[in-house]
Amino acid sequence: MHPSSNIHLRYPLSRHALLRMQQRSIPQHVVAFLTELTDPVDAGGSCTLHRFDKDSWAEARRLLGGHAPRLDRYRNAYVVLAPNGLVITAARLH
Repeated sequence: MHPSSNIHLRYPLSRHALLRMQQRSIPQHVVAFLTELTDPVDAGGSCTLHRFDKDSWAEARRLLGGHAPRLDRYRNAYVVLAPNGLVITAARLH
């Protein structure tokens, strides 16, 4: 994450989420942006899905400043949180 960003990952990651983040090359700062800047959407089973919309994407890019182009490949990323706040997976929409 860019040092000037004040966004930090506040939610615990499941082993599954860590594995998927590694497999899908989704860094923790992207997960932090998703959990902190986006509005939750019902994902079923009391879980919530977090993905960028126009406003949250603009805010993430603003926070990264000159490093914003590095974020572009994660525009379609999303995370799913369990009811207890555990990040259970991370992926990208196709």
